[in-house]
Amino acid sequence: MNIFRILSLLVLPFSLSAYKLPGRMTKMSLNENTVRQIVQKNYFINKYDYNTLLDKIDTGEIEGVYFLPKLDTVIAEQKEKSGELYKDYSITRITPFVADNIVTETTKKHVETVFLQEPSQDLNQFQKYAGDLFGFANNLFIGLFIFSLIANGIRFFQQQQMPNNGGLNNIFTTKNINKDIPTIQKANISLSSFAGSPEIFQECTEVVSYLKNSTVYKNAGAEIPRGILLEGPPGTGKTLLAKAIASEAGANFISITASEFVEVFVGVGASKIRKLFENARNNKPCIIFIDEIDAVGRQRGAGINMANDEREQTLNQLLAEMDGFGDNEGILVIAATNRKDVLDSALLRPGRFDRLITVPLPDRDSRRQILRVHSKNKVFSEDVNLDLVAELTSGFSGAQLKNLLNEAAIYAARNGNTVIDETNIMNALDKLIIGLIKNNDTRDDVSKRRVAIHEVGHAFLAYTFNDYFDLKKVSIESTYNGAGGYTVFNEYQNITDSGLYTKDLLYKRLVITMGGKAAERIFYGEEYVSLGANQDLKQANSLARRMIGNFGMGTRLETFYNENIDNDANPFLGRTFGSSDKYSESTKEIFDKEALLLIDSAYMEAKQILHQNIDMLHIVIDFLLNDKYLSGQEFRNIIEAKEIFD
Repeated sequence: MNIFRILSLLVLPFSLSAYKLPGRMTKMSLNENTVRQIVQKNYFINKYDYNTLLDKIDTGEIEGVYFLPKLDTVIAEQKEKSGELYKDYSITRITPFVADNIVTETTKKHVETVFLQEPSQDLNQFQKYAGDLFGFANNLFIGLFIFSLIANGIRFFQQQQMPNNGGLNNIFTTKNINKDIPTIQKANISLSSFAGSPEIFQECTEVVSYLKNSTVYKNAGAEIPRGILLEGPPGTGKTLLAKAIASEAGANFISITASEFVEVFVGVGASKIRKLFENARNNKPCIIFIDEIDAVGRQRGAGINMANDEREQTLNQLLAEMDGFGDNEGILVIAATNRKDVLDSALLRPGRFDRLITVPLPDRDSRRQILRVHSKNKVFSEDVNLDLVAELTSGFSGAQLKNLLNEAAIYAARNGNTVIDETNIMNALDKLIIGLIKNNDTRDDVSKRRVAIHEVGHAFLAYTFNDYFDLKKVSIESTYNGAGGYTVFNEYQNITDSGLYTKDLLYKRLVITMGGKAAERIFYGEEYVSLGANQDLKQANSLARRMIGNFGMGTRLETFYNENIDNDANPFLGRTFGSSDKYSESTKEIFDKEALLLIDSAYMEAKQILHQNIDMLHIVIDFLLNDKYLSGQEFRNIIEAKEIFD
């Protein structure tokens, strides 16, 4: 008997061992399966109340009546059969003392009446054994399932300890840290591959000279630097310089990222540091390069854990290895970071990182050299002027310049060309600065005109203040980053190189920033200025607050410096949980008022200049709507032609 049969016996605790009333029909059409289905599916079977059942018997619609053992349920079999169980039978719930009344009616109408009896004692015993067997089998199955899960889990964690096995690390035991120590490399790049500031090149050449001619320096009483810290923005070539120094000096090279030292378990990072320096000592002369050292070198004794975490243990071990009791002769540690301000002071003292080399963003001449290096494997048309590209890419890092030429090559290849022209470079520059421009512009003419008015407001003011700013481009092409148009302008190179920004220059930048809102105000009125000026207001408020709070350009706060003004450039450094409020409410009120007055003044001046030249604006707007974009030179030509015509 299978398990389903056992279950059916447990569900139906009675059999069709029946007792029929004497003198009644001996036919019994209701079999065991039918009774079981009726009982199990009683929600779908017709249900008669007591009186309805008697009426059905009296009218001759019932062929047979079956009493369940407890006399609390009656199953009635219809005389007219449809072949469907829920129509051919019905269930009536009764109390046992009315069973005699039903029997009296069935006797009168000669309806077959059957009393279903309880199963025999042997059957009850069998059902008990079957239930026990089913419970045992169920418990056995659950036990085997849990055992299988545990066994597979143990086998999975054991596999994590096997060599060359990927996946998650074992969380119960520390993995083999030796396999995580970087192997010795031979750098095959030279300093001549570095195109950038000549001062940086000279610094690195001097370091190479230390390593190659250490005896000469020792005889002169000079000590070889133990560590060199390369600081600078991302993409300026810090890793490239480290490899070039190792290659020029003929030293072995080990490269690792500081985040690789940090593990879940305290002490693992420190152990990795020891293994790293042991590996370097066995392969002298050796240069260890640690990228993004701020991951483990942040100020100790601050942060969420405040002390004694894995990062601090790793830093302590690094400090000991660089300038401790061990012998580090022939080992040079070079580290790179763009957050020198967060590093622990013990890491920066002499004897650890003795030499600090700042790798800045390239200036115009350096950008020109970098572009020439990355253009060696590319073919350019005659109209491409790399000097102009170098001028347009102020603020670009070396990595961004490389990406610019690569994007230009992609644009050329997309059009089936192998020669890069000026259009390809300009499109790539727009993509990197502005974002991806939409090919299909679904805006209506009214919306485009509003955008043109807004952008011409910026562009005309940038043109007006041409003693400081150089207008590069104005466009009404929409981009996928949400901009409906854009205006590109920047300070002249001599201003950016010197870094000497005056109050007059920054104020005029404020006026240009408010030019879009001012133009909409003139053409549409105050009530119909759009949300297009939202980002302009954000930039204007940020600049005004910096002018008052950081640059001492206020009227009443000429000597004030707000340490909390530049929170976006000062994220959580590990020293404190936030910036403290050091200023009185009166100072804050003056600060807010001065910043707001500065913006209001710039807005008023922008409206005044644009209103005085509204005829000129109409002409430029029409040109912009027709051409979709104008270069700075085209913009100037239109205005100069209008002035000559007038």
